[in-house]
This record gives sequence, structure tokens and C-alpha cells, in this order.
Amino acid sequence: MFYIGPHVSIAKDISLAPVRANELGATGFALFTKNQKVWQAKPIEEKSAEAFREEIKSLGYTSKAILPHAGYLINPATMKEDLREKSLSLMLDEMDRVKTLNLNVLNIHPGAYVEGEREDGIKRTVAFLDEVLSRTDDVMISLENTAGAGTVLGDDLKELEKMIAMSSCPDRLGITIDTAHLFGAGYDVKHEIDKIMDEIFSTFGVEKLMGMHLNDSKAGLGSNKDRHESLGLGEIGLEPFLALMRDDRLDGKPLVLETPDEERWKYEIATLLNYRKSQA
Repeated sequence: MFYIGPHVSIAKDISLAPVRANELGATGFALFTKNQKVWQAKPIEEKSAEAFREEIKSLGYTSKAILPHAGYLINPATMKEDLREKSLSLMLDEMDRVKTLNLNVLNIHPGAYVEGEREDGIKRTVAFLDEVLSRTDDVMISLENTAGAGTVLGDDLKELEKMIAMSSCPDRLGITIDTAHLFGAGYDVKHEIDKIMDEIFSTFGVEKLMGMHLNDSKAGLGSNKDRHESLGLGEIGLEPFLALMRDDRLDGKPLVLETPDEERWKYEIATLLNYRKSQA
């Protein structure tokens, strides 16, 4: 099954996330496990966690269909000790939250090195990931590719491959591919989506792909800008996303819409799912 759905809100209670996804006809979804813009948050109450798990079961979702996203404040590549400690504490908390919900992967950005050499930033990111993984169990970490603005790491897929290879826990690391980020980083998703997906699978293998973020782009090819647009309304266009629906290697992967117009989510989900069914 193709697990397609949006990044849904957890407002009022996290147990409402699967309900909101289901109302849109989604077969999968993403969520934050807390406010993504704060360093600290109250633990998930057991009654909310239990309600979330029950909703997942009753609505027919599986943990493989859900891709939790870590908060934006975490910076694994920082050389500032205080920021690293805060990022580490938050990341460990996020991993615990994912486990509490009976989910098995957490999506994270590789970070920005800000000062120093890029290679040093990569080494700091790997050391950060290894420490998190050594202090947790079960939950995997998925590194998301980026558009590459400034000193942000991860715009080159080979860089993500390098991080996984350098890690002492490579079996617990995977990747999340964002189409708008690919486009911003210079990968011509509009004209070469099949070739790019072949490269991704040949480099990482099918199992390492934890999911995708399906986003059109307001910014142009190679702009290094992260500007999401609704499917078919941006610089990428609709056809590459339909091409992804023809790729059987994406079966069983969460394919998440982070598109900006929530009013179009139901249409986008139905368009992709219906096209996938027509190819069966």
C-alpha cells in the first residue's frame, strides 16, 4: 500500500492526529510529537498516548505509515556546547515520545555548522547521532535532505550517505527525501525524477528510505531555497509526483504532504491515490 497523507496538527491532543488524517482520506501521515518551536514540553500523558494508539488501530493505520518529525530547534552540527547540550536533551526527549506512541522512526534535519569547515560539521552531526542512538533503543533516525541554504548540511545525497557510513550505528539510520529540497539543491526533479529515484535506491537501498515529503516548490531549480508549494502549482509540476505513484519501490513508505494549502490536501491525497490505483 502507498501511505499518503499530510503533516497533521496535534492541537488540543495528540490523539486527534490520526483522526484528522483519516477525515482527509489519508492512508498515512506525519506529525510533530510536541510544539516544534520550543525546547521543553510536558511529557505525553499516558491517557493521550493510549488514545493515540487506539485511534491508530481502530482507523487501520500502521506504524510504518506514520513519519514523526523532530522539532526545528535541534542542530546536530553546532559547535556551540550549550546549543549542543540543549539539542541533545531535546532529541532524546523526542525519541522517547516516538517510542511512547509505539512508532519506530524520527525524521530530523542534519543541521547547520555555522562556523568552521563543512567536514567538521559533518563529524559533529555523526557524533551527535551516535550519542543519541547509544542512549536509546528501538527508534530509528531518518536524515532528511535539505535545499542547502547557507551552511545547512544534507543538500548533497552523497553527504547523507557519508554520514550513515561514518556512524557507529548505521543500521539505525535512514533517509527521508523531500522533493522540494531536492529541487532547490539542484536535482532536476521536474525532468529526471525516475533517474533521481534510481540513484537514491542504488545508493542507499530500498530499506534505508524511511519515507518522502512530497512538495512542489515555489523556488527554482538550484535556488537553495526551501519554499513549498501545492502539488502541480509550483516549479516542479504535477507529473513528477504521478511518476512516483508508478514506482513500486515506494510501496509501504510514508509519502507525506507538507504543502502549504490545507484546503487542497484532500484533493492532493485523492489525486495521488486514484492515480496509483489506475496503475495497478
